[in-house]
Amino acid sequence: MNGYTGSLFPEITSLVFSIIPASVGSLRLAGAILNGLALGLTALALWKRGAAALYFALAMGSSLLFLFYSRVAWEVNALQNLLLALVLLALPHLLERGRSLHRWLFLLLLAFSLGCWSHAIFIAAALSFAAATLLVALTWPGESSARLLLIGQLNVLVQIVLCGRHFVGDGAFATRALPAMLAGLGLIALATRAYVHVEGHLLPHTIRALTDRRVARLVNVVLVGFVVLSLAASPIGDVSFFGTVSGVILLERVVSYLPGPIEMIALHMRMALLLVLFAAAALRSLRAKPSAPEQLLLPLFCLWTIAYFPALRLSIASVADRYYIIPQFLFFVSIALAIDGLRASWKMPALTLLLAGFIHAQVTMVREAFRDEDRPPFELFDYAGYTDTSRHFMKLHALTNELKLHATCRVESSSFFIAQPMRFLMAVGQPCSGNAGVRVEYCAACLAPVRGFELQLQE
Repeated sequence: MNGYTGSLFPEITSLVFSIIPASVGSLRLAGAILNGLALGLTALALWKRGAAALYFALAMGSSLLFLFYSRVAWEVNALQNLLLALVLLALPHLLERGRSLHRWLFLLLLAFSLGCWSHAIFIAAALSFAAATLLVALTWPGESSARLLLIGQLNVLVQIVLCGRHFVGDGAFATRALPAMLAGLGLIALATRAYVHVEGHLLPHTIRALTDRRVARLVNVVLVGFVVLSLAASPIGDVSFFGTVSGVILLERVVSYLPGPIEMIALHMRMALLLVLFAAAALRSLRAKPSAPEQLLLPLFCLWTIAYFPALRLSIASVADRYYIIPQFLFFVSIALAIDGLRASWKMPALTLLLAGFIHAQVTMVREAFRDEDRPPFELFDYAGYTDTSRHFMKLHALTNELKLHATCRVESSSFFIAQPMRFLMAVGQPCSGNAGVRVEYCAACLAPVRGFELQLQE
């Protein structure tokens, strides 16, 4: 279909269709299940971190990006939260001294590889993870941070080698895709085994380099400079992240709803407070000296979140709300870990902030799920430099019924967001009985026979 997505999610959807007849519900089912599994795995990963699992669940439940897009059948929506949860599950075990690394390192490399296979945007996650591990190792040199650094760079190397999959080309599964997949798994297994074998030789040299006096003098300058440059790299990206995670862009993009003044202020104020909490946690963690390896997780995820934005610019040129699924996950993990480490007197206001967002998002989700009227779409809306349209999420029931009425069997359109959904809906609905075709285009002024669409019947 394009050059930046893989076949992983289509294969999963095909598997669902082989069990449950194809329909809108079964098309959305895989994404909903995988995102539910992501919540469960993240809770498992955070289980020993006090109430961090609860705070993370409340944060995700307050996100319209998570609630709306978990049900939209795109590979980024279905897989990215799950794969990041697998990475989070592996990280504490990789930080522990004296543990066997084989299965956890294999899991981490596999999760990143599946992410990069599924969508090119996950390359930004790999690049920013490598940058974050470097900064953590420079700030707190030691065995655990040095291991993180080596693993982060190894992961980038593996992903670069696996980019060779783009040269496999089309052909039969048994002669093209299957050998490439087996070679990829073999590479991950080989990289895991090789790292475990040589780690004992690499760690002392890495720690020695990190503790060099010349390196130590530059740490603070490098850290501050990196954060400033990361935030300045893409102002529109920073603002788009704010608008997406606050929920404003999702309300306009997905359900064509413009919040009133009070709701708009409340959404922005809540997001601003979350950012203040994140910044305070990042500063506090960077000034502290971790006494245990697992305490590196908070600064790692804070720096990983910040590093994602310049990595995003390197990975893909465009900006879209769905590209913030990854930093939102990292952002919420950071906040969950930060709240768990707060004093009791500060936990209640932070918990209240999460609960307020959770209640608003759940009420909004229920309201939109049971809404009958179809709001007029925004042809184009602007959020501080981020521009988009809500036409792509218009309800198609009236259009589908009109085409069935005319026994239409072929749909043509210049818009992918009309042509593909209509072909799917017609294929899984009543079989057409005629040979008529129709060209369908968006039309803001059209009121009949279907509002918002222009229909030109073709023989």
